[in-house]
Amino acid sequence: MNKKKFFSISLIALLLFSGCIVLYGKLIEGKWQVDTYYRNDEEQTEQFFLAFGDYEITFHSDGEFTETYLALNIVPITNTGTWEIKYNAQKWQLTLVDESQTRIYDIEKLTSKELQLMRDIGEGENEEFIMERPSVP
Repeated sequence: MNKKKFFSISLIALLLFSGCIVLYGKLIEGKWQVDTYYRNDEEQTEQFFLAFGDYEITFHSDGEFTETYLALNIVPITNTGTWEIKYNAQKWQLTLVDESQTRIYDIEKLTSKELQLMRDIGEGENEEFIMERPSVP
């Protein structure tokens, strides 16, 4: 293959890949709330909501995020930071960085209505979130 053809194919692949990042970014923007939560492949949605009542995360178009919830269903908490979507090791990943931690999630599914995230939390444990857009009253 000559250099010109190789360069053209590489450029097209790069443009397509860059377009996917923009598309994923646009799809994730906005508010999400947890529908179902799994820890180590066992549903624990009720336990999650006892610890993180009314959990909601908003992905802003400027690359910032805001998480709000009621800790132990009593204390209001607001957490802010930055978010980024990357293609890494043949999978799409969402990285959340705030003042106390960096969380990296594998994006299992992302549509305009559903977001499925999974991450390894260490010592052989994992968690999975199935999120949906909040219903409008």
